[in-house]
Amino acid sequence: MIRGIIFDLGNTLMYLDCEYEPLSSSGAQAMVQYLNGRGYPTPEGFAHDFIEARIQGRALGNQTNIEYTAEQALVDTLTRHGICYIPDGVISRAIETYFELEITHWFAYSDAPATLEQLKARGLRLAVMSNATDHGFVRRIAQQAGIAEFFDPLISSAGISHRKPDPRAFQPILEAWQIPSREIVLVGDSPSYDILGAHRAGMRAVLIEERWLEPLVPHGEFEDAHLMQPDATIHQLAELPDVLAAWNDEREHNYG
Repeated sequence: MIRGIIFDLGNTLMYLDCEYEPLSSSGAQAMVQYLNGRGYPTPEGFAHDFIEARIQGRALGNQTNIEYTAEQALVDTLTRHGICYIPDGVISRAIETYFELEITHWFAYSDAPATLEQLKARGLRLAVMSNATDHGFVRRIAQQAGIAEFFDPLISSAGISHRKPDPRAFQPILEAWQIPSREIVLVGDSPSYDILGAHRAGMRAVLIEERWLEPLVPHGEFEDAHLMQPDATIHQLAELPDVLAAWNDEREHNYG
């Protein structure tokens, strides 16, 4: 019996409607302008160095399964340039400024709200676990799309440090729900983050395909790579309720 569903967020429930790199570049420039305007001048090339720190941090996160946050990237870039006197509140606001433009380009897939409503009506617990470099960003795009209310809890790697596929990334949800992992399914678009992580944690996993122009390749090499094989594959979120119903019917038939 499936009692809970954990969703990935980006490219599972929501999508970015344009290329990412120009948004990141514009966001970094806006962040620099904010810092300069607050009286904390940054040297030429600071925005580029910040983006490079984020790129390197993403690679490090893939190796360690520990999130390298956007705030860490900013602090490290400031330190690299000998700027070590900016208050925490200014740092936080600078990161919000960096993400402001990108947030306006994230949207829920058309079938996401209705599917979540249907699953909630069936009495299923719903949560989000997103690999992301800023928890406020995750919360804000979900709220903007009108889907945040469905999730309890809404977790990000930036908030808890652990990244998928580390099974510890799901521990806060398991502790909050007090539901055995075998009664939980994860839905995501990445075999090597979502599906592998779910199976390592003892959960079932549903892969949603056709979110990318080309199939995603694993972000690393894994001894347990066979765990990247999903228990079911769907192409639209609207297919998920039927998959879960079939699993529950099968269990009732086998144990009824």
